[in-house]
Amino acid sequence: MLTAAVLLAAVLAAAPPPRPDPDSAARACEREALRALAIVAAGEPGIAEVQAAAARTADREVPEAEGFAWRARAAAFLPRLTVEAGRDERSYRVTGLQASGEVDYRHDAPGTTLVLRATWELGDLVAAKGELAAANASESRARRRADVVRRATAAFYERRSAQLALLLAPPEGALARAEAELEIERLGAELDALTGGLLSGRRR
Repeated sequence: MLTAAVLLAAVLAAAPPPRPDPDSAARACEREALRALAIVAAGEPGIAEVQAAAARTADREVPEAEGFAWRARAAAFLPRLTVEAGRDERSYRVTGLQASGEVDYRHDAPGTTLVLRATWELGDLVAAKGELAAANASESRARRRADVVRRATAAFYERRSAQLALLLAPPEGALARAEAELEIERLGAELDALTGGLLSGRRR
């Protein structure tokens, strides 16, 4: 019995160690990554909310140009009124001889004129003045909105990456860690500026 136990122990000792399961390691790594993502995303706005806030902030900074063309064309139905007023103080003198005798008199003929004129710019019904400028303003507004959303998206993911790096691979040394924290704070301030204070509003 003792011999059999010794032989079994020798066989087990000579057997190669079990190889690690790569699938199991990958699953563990994936679970760790998902856990880290959940930690840094807790209490934070998602990318869709950030992009929507950035678009609203950009639109508030540029006046709305939509509807200008319709209002300009409708204004063509309203006449332009002009009023002209005048006062005439004409007079003349008559002197000479007539059958009844000598005449010498002054003739006054004062007059007042008042003119009310209404004019329509019917050409504005087809192409209103400033319509092209309004179209350019709308295009510029859309470009600005797209640029702000793009910058907010880049700052969002850059900040999220910095948060993950600080959580999963924190730098050694107090100075390096403080600099990493400051970088996250800087990116948060940039996001706040682009989204109208979305992050700071959630922290309050």
